Amino acid sequence: MTPQTKWKLAHPKAVWAQHALRSALKRGLVLQEPCEVCGNLDAEAHHDDYDKPMIVRWLCRLHHRAVHRKGGV
Repeated sequence: MTPQTKWKLAHPKAVWAQHALRSALKRGLVLQEPCEVCGNLDAEAHHDDYDKPMIVRWLCRLHHRAVHRKGGV
């Protein structure tokens, strides 16, 4: 079993939130925004609360990793 598969099995709510957001993005219900820290247009969604899958912070890869390392930007 790959590490990604193990993570998905251990975090079903996170997987659900990611799928819900991806679907909303494809349908145009949510629009991708630039990184809230540096303005980089290549931003990723970060969920602070998986119970609210459409409420995300848009962060570039660098700042997204920083959030997970330090618990915040």
